[in-house]
Amino acid sequence: MSDWIEHDGGPQPVADDVWVHVVDPIEGDYQNPADGVDWPNVFENRVLNQPLIDTARLEGIRDGLEAAHMAVWMDQDWEDVIEVAEVIRALDPATIAKEAAR
Repeated sequence: MSDWIEHDGGPQPVADDVWVHVVDPIEGDYQNPADGVDWPNVFENRVLNQPLIDTARLEGIRDGLEAAHMAVWMDQDWEDVIEVAEVIRALDPATIAKEAAR
């Protein structure tokens, strides 16, 4: 679960299938998928399934790095295949995920 985030009454801040806990002065506080929330009335929200989203993002980054690593090995046109593959292999998926979330 994420921390509470202030909402200015603007558009929906997350994808439709993200579960959120919202505070709405008209309907009180409730939990719902984001596409079922009346966002213009919300003044505070937090993401309930954030750990699942974070895990999925990290796994996707790992899979992407592995695919890049394999692509380098398969493409013999690279001059320094070993060095490029080692650089890709050394990248940390958790750091990439953290930077992407900023």
